[in-house]
Amino acid sequence: MPVGRRGAGLITAVAGLFAAASARAQSGREQGGREKIVYHLNQPGGEDFAFYRQILRNLRNHLSVLPKDGFDLRVVMHGAGLNLLRRGARADPQIAAAIDELKLAGVRFEICRITLRLDNIRLEELYDAEETDLVESGVAQIARLQHQGFAYIKV
Repeated sequence: MPVGRRGAGLITAVAGLFAAASARAQSGREQGGREKIVYHLNQPGGEDFAFYRQILRNLRNHLSVLPKDGFDLRVVMHGAGLNLLRRGARADPQIAAAIDELKLAGVRFEICRITLRLDNIRLEELYDAEETDLVESGVAQIARLQHQGFAYIKV
């Protein structure tokens, strides 16, 4: 049975929807199955650093179900989120140990250079932070990673 212009247009539109759905399903995953995830941290830790403990727990749980060496998991910190490294890890050995464990497993903690400059924070004030951990802007880094297909998580 011949397909008219409307029918051909409908078939093209449906095919486009399937392609978009497939692309969304692949979002957060590189070709070959490597998962790409960015956690956004810009909040204070709360009483006894309860929020930081929760995000570290979420990261450990997430890591436990990812394929070993099959992921690119990052925590981008700006604003009050830097207090995870500035206050939380310095005050609590359990928080420091959790960060160490995550880093050893391959999680990257990225630090906003703008926040450091605006809040007059020296890199040395942050737990286990190095120049290579800095990004020019936390918000811009999150946007850049999302454009690269990273799944975005805000806890």
